[in-house]
Amino acid sequence: MMRLVVIGMSLVMCLWADTYMTNPRGSNNRLNENTATRTNANRLFDSQNNNRGGYNTGDRFDNAAGNEPRRQYAMQYYASGPTDAEASKLIVEWTNQHGCGGNKDSPHKTNCNIVIQMMCQTNGTDASYPQGQGNGQQDRMERNTYLRDGTNTNTQNYAQPNQNEYVGDNQNAKNNAYTARMNGNYANVQTNRGLHETVWWYDMCRFREANGGLYIADQNLGKGSLGYVGSERTRQNNNGNRRGYECPEERDYYPYWHPTHWRDIVVFTNDVKRCDYYKQESQNVKNKGYCKYPDNYLQFKEAQGHNLNDNNVRIMNNKEDCENHWVEHGGEMVKPEWVEGGTWNMAPPECLPSPWSRDNHHGNNMDGFMNNYNWTVPEDILHKNCVLRLRYNITAGELPDGGFDPSINHELNAEADDEPTGIDVATMHGLDKENDRGYYFQQDAVVKVFDIPDSNVQLDLEVTLNTNQFGRTFEDRTHVFEIRERPPGVDKDAKIHNLNVRGKRGNIVQTYPGVEYDYQPNRLEIEQGDYVHIQWTGADSNPANNAGQGRARTDRNNIVPLRKITYPKEGAWEDEAHGCFACNYPELFTNSTNLLGMKRDDLMALAYHSGAGSHYFGDIEELDDTGTYFDLGLRMVKEAGIWRFFCTRNNNFTNRSQKGEVRAVPKGEKVKKA
Repeated sequence: MMRLVVIGMSLVMCLWADTYMTNPRGSNNRLNENTATRTNANRLFDSQNNNRGGYNTGDRFDNAAGNEPRRQYAMQYYASGPTDAEASKLIVEWTNQHGCGGNKDSPHKTNCNIVIQMMCQTNGTDASYPQGQGNGQQDRMERNTYLRDGTNTNTQNYAQPNQNEYVGDNQNAKNNAYTARMNGNYANVQTNRGLHETVWWYDMCRFREANGGLYIADQNLGKGSLGYVGSERTRQNNNGNRRGYECPEERDYYPYWHPTHWRDIVVFTNDVKRCDYYKQESQNVKNKGYCKYPDNYLQFKEAQGHNLNDNNVRIMNNKEDCENHWVEHGGEMVKPEWVEGGTWNMAPPECLPSPWSRDNHHGNNMDGFMNNYNWTVPEDILHKNCVLRLRYNITAGELPDGGFDPSINHELNAEADDEPTGIDVATMHGLDKENDRGYYFQQDAVVKVFDIPDSNVQLDLEVTLNTNQFGRTFEDRTHVFEIRERPPGVDKDAKIHNLNVRGKRGNIVQTYPGVEYDYQPNRLEIEQGDYVHIQWTGADSNPANNAGQGRARTDRNNIVPLRKITYPKEGAWEDEAHGCFACNYPELFTNSTNLLGMKRDDLMALAYHSGAGSHYFGDIEELDDTGTYFDLGLRMVKEAGIWRFFCTRNNNFTNRSQKGEVRAVPKGEKVKKA
């Protein structure tokens, strides 16, 4: 059994802890439900979040996409250029309920790490979207690799290994049983269901022995159908439940020790001294090992149209066991080889201090904004389909070094059920490790806080402690989006800034733990000569009774300049400020009406959803018959100033506010304080 000590991220919390991405829109496993709660928490991944969280996938037209994937709308972001001056910037924004970060003035109550990653697929196009359940090689390949949101909320199918694959002396019979099962698994991947990781990835996860060096506290992971603990069983997922084709061990620990689908973007950590470790261990820069069997031994893989030289992890999980795993094949004993590979050959992830947020709260940080990261969209990843993943990791202070001490490993696991773990909490309180006060790290420990000599007085207190949640990982993922090539006409020294919309229809209670409408960012800082990409999407499948203006169930947005400021302008911007933030009427359009130096046609398109690629069909007073998505394309910011605008539909004064501003300064200047 593998005895590898891994410094990984694990975490803590109560049942309702959660994290949600607000931009790009996080799914929380939602798809197109018209209910307040999601239908299937196991659809694509293990979020560990509240069923009410998440946003529906975007619709392209003025009615819900239903069962037609081409009626869905995937957000489209432009790639960066080769230099920093040509960066394409996208705000990634989220909330996390149980706190993060901290300093001497506001100490953290948990040890917290946040990791943001991306997965992309290279061969997806509208033309190759899976069309059906055909048995041809190309059909199977498309069904099994095409990254998609799907149109059905069911989880993809999967047949578990059976004993015919690993019991007995007839290796050919075992190979045939394995081949038959995998043929069935590939045939049963459904075109209308969402897909991120592949069925092959999950199957190898189940066959691969779990990392035996991990701390699992007093949790009994069982052995499943294979007779040993596979990587689908972790301290946090001790019953081996499946969510999509996600591998639980890879999900729960970072950085992972085998090749994965994910590219690292940024790591936020409570202890920046760990940054060098995270950067060095990232698959962005480091090859990861996997056990590669003789090609003809896994002949079924070639039969399924897969590349025999790819980076999928084979059964054994470490070099020593791999190189000693002799198998009978063709009448002789052969063994696999341990192969190092899989690096993405890209820059290491950025590593930053964990951003502060208060616990028991989904809201703003100390700066008055939700926690966010200003992501530079990669230059050389041009894919039809991509998703972002955010993992929020929290750990209790009882674990040394916030759970990252290398000594927290299998040696501290409980020796038997109902026995305490080896985590020493007694000496932290001045007690002997063996004590009669109950100071042991175990499930729902009962402690004697007060030393009362009278044995007839019982003043014990139970510490609410679930060892599979100390620590714990939460997760959210976006819906599918596209990275486009940077247009050739964009100036070489100009950045691209994305201006989007977050939120969904409903009042603050109905949308929680999501948010109501707002622009994202609602304060964009930009230089004159840079480009802004104004784009948003929404859904026509919100709950029927959710509050809002216009047609029920629908998300609609627009941008209209606010009327002129009527009070004296004071502060750094003076006459450069355009728009009264406290006002709620649009500026009366004339030939001189201005927003970032845009043309009149652009201002009309922003107000009415008109223009190329947009859709409106009739009643536009409350935008009812416009489409849910809008994409103005790239527009250069030609004038400096502060420009304020709002949405005429979603600005019901006493109920909600949807207003934003862009602060543009001459090239090379710093943005002024208001």
